[in-house]
Amino acid sequence: MEMYNNLRTIKSRWHEMRKYAKALIMIIVVMILMIVGQIAPLAVADHLNFSENAAVITMTIVYPIIVIGGGWLLNHFLFHQELPLVAKWHFKWWPIIYAILADGLVYLFSLLAQTGFHSSVTTMSNWWLQFAMTVISAPLVEEYVFRGYVFGALDSIFNRSTTIWLTAFIFGLIHLSSLGKAAWYNALFLVVAYTAMGMFFTLIAVANRSIWASFTAHVVNNLLIYVVGIWAAVSSSRSMMWRSLTGTLLGMGIAAYVVYRNFLSNSKVKI
Repeated sequence: MEMYNNLRTIKSRWHEMRKYAKALIMIIVVMILMIVGQIAPLAVADHLNFSENAAVITMTIVYPIIVIGGGWLLNHFLFHQELPLVAKWHFKWWPIIYAILADGLVYLFSLLAQTGFHSSVTTMSNWWLQFAMTVISAPLVEEYVFRGYVFGALDSIFNRSTTIWLTAFIFGLIHLSSLGKAAWYNALFLVVAYTAMGMFFTLIAVANRSIWASFTAHVVNNLLIYVVGIWAAVSSSRSMMWRSLTGTLLGMGIAAYVVYRNFLSNSKVKI
């Protein structure tokens, strides 16, 4: 009997270890796919001597296919993990309202901190190409990756609250690429600020039980950033970096709290 119980314990621990390993592999692979999805199309376009516009068109189209398609194949054939927030498209207006609120707060707090703003528009001759990448392609990929594959992997081993926090934190970590030329010690503040943004999008997805709600908010957020020209956490000015991140942290943090209070507190939606 004791041997039987020991075998059951070993089997249970092995099963738990496999779940953690699967989740970790899934997260690592989709992160790699995000990098490959951006580099590979540009490398091919450069090899084929594409123009700048043709290269951006190639990346805008191929990037989601590599990341979303690769993640789906990996999950479908190897891991079979549930993706609780990947549901059918169902449009709702409220994520738009909350995204506008979040960006309004970011703008307000950044302005109060006297943040230097600069436009996100580059010297690219066809601005609509950058628009397509920034406002459509990038949000689609990020929502599938973070609120889809990463959230699903974490949700298979942790409770829902822990999953929400970890998803937001990983979203913050991946945006260390936005550090640019700023001093290295701004990295911590950048992660905290983008974690607040990740929390905002994650709570919206959980509240609506669909990544399409967070995708809607993400599109509106990037659209407003594009139009207004506020790239709060990408400033190359060392003296302004923390002020820019203050706006992002406070604006997105407050908006995330409002979403939580309105939808997830008082057991309105099971978390």
